[in-house]
Amino acid sequence: MLVRRTILAVISLGLGAIVTEISLILMNTNRAEYGLYFGTDGDGLPYYPLTIIFFALFFALWLDKFLKTELLPK
Repeated sequence: MLVRRTILAVISLGLGAIVTEISLILMNTNRAEYGLYFGTDGDGLPYYPLTIIFFALFFALWLDKFLKTELLPK
């Protein structure tokens, strides 16, 4: 079960990064303009990592059924 959950996490984060990059291309922007850094540079909001995390959560919920990791209760 741990192996399946690890695979789920890796696939989800990978898909989250890919979809985030595609969305940046479609928005005609880059990582620095979108918000890559934590801290006081720019506005201080890390939109890029947060977007990857939220897309990864979306894909994790979706892939949970197919990989049978049983993260969600029935």
